[in-house]
Amino acid sequence: MNKKMIILFTAIFFSMGIHAADIVLGQSAAFQGSSAELGVELWKGSNAYFSYINSQGGVHGNKIKVLSVDDGYEGKRTLANTIDLVLFRKVFALFGYVGTPTIVEALPAIQKFSKSGMFLFSNFTGARPQREKPYSDHVFNVRASYREETAGLVEHFHDQGKRRFGLFIQFDAYGRAGAAGVQDALGKKKLNIVAETTYERGAKFDQSMQSQVDAIIKSKADVVISVGSYAACAAFIRDARNAGFKGVIANLSFVGPDALLSLLQLEEERTKKSYTQNLVNSQVVPPPSDMSFELVREYREVMRKFSVNHPEALNGDAKKLSFTSLEGFLNAKVFVEILKRIPGSPTRESFYKKARSIQGMNVGLGKDTVSFNNTSSQGLNVVYYTTIEKGHYVTIKNWALFH
Repeated sequence: MNKKMIILFTAIFFSMGIHAADIVLGQSAAFQGSSAELGVELWKGSNAYFSYINSQGGVHGNKIKVLSVDDGYEGKRTLANTIDLVLFRKVFALFGYVGTPTIVEALPAIQKFSKSGMFLFSNFTGARPQREKPYSDHVFNVRASYREETAGLVEHFHDQGKRRFGLFIQFDAYGRAGAAGVQDALGKKKLNIVAETTYERGAKFDQSMQSQVDAIIKSKADVVISVGSYAACAAFIRDARNAGFKGVIANLSFVGPDALLSLLQLEEERTKKSYTQNLVNSQVVPPPSDMSFELVREYREVMRKFSVNHPEALNGDAKKLSFTSLEGFLNAKVFVEILKRIPGSPTRESFYKKARSIQGMNVGLGKDTVSFNNTSSQGLNVVYYTTIEKGHYVTIKNWALFH
């Protein structure tokens, strides 16, 4: 092989993101700022699973690494990170992005880079843009959508006689995506949202949400569906309960339920008041305490042995279990299971083709299996609904509690 051919082969090899028997994935997520726990926990779960697989020699001799960069939950930084990861870091694929306002900024670039086979696998958002043309061709969503989460919430509460639904949403693409799902579900019941309140992305727990609470109470809403991140939603719950609002408050999966609960429990310790009653959270993975699922049992064992803190995490328990790290674990497991079905070292093209052919992949969620095809870019549709009992999330078995 002459020198020119060696140089060409090396360039092609590295441009595909396979570096010296490593498959390098690029992740842009929040690791600093008010939404940092979302990125940290998602990374912890996926990194633990990849570390477990690497300890066994990888997949067909290829070890998997995640090159993660902070975007602070800001879209412009996500776009810049995406360009850097693809053009300069030469990653094999993009993986584990966090948030709707971030991913919508990156989608046009991902579409452009798809000409070289680039794609995004798994993301911590249930919004619609990456599930619809033209972007759905270049994105693999593992989790259920916000529309499925909100439709289930509306259906369950409607069955309990609830008719007055209010909204507390983040003022951006994420909030609008959740609001659209709620309105669509209510429209099928010939109902409308009675009050819609908003807050600016990046709000902290010590920020007052009193004006939003006042609007909700004035509307006589008996259910509030919150579409936000943990600090803002916890602040809203605190101020709503302090103002005497006794209705149900429901959050979507993206909220970061474990961080939300931690903030509310600390506030309960400080004030000796109750803030964790009459709360509901829709989830796209089961509670990490539910040992009836094979996935949960595997997750707990792998986290015990392989979980470490993200290098940018300021503090925290590396072994802590959470819904978000379980989702990251699930994403990594699905990615690995697809790799296993590709003989030898994968290319972007071979991975993409194999992923689109997956049908009924068992990932340890009982009857709920993962499937993709040429028209569907969403692997799972299952939604779990939880509430808080004795300081922990449990699956709701009796919706009559929220009559």
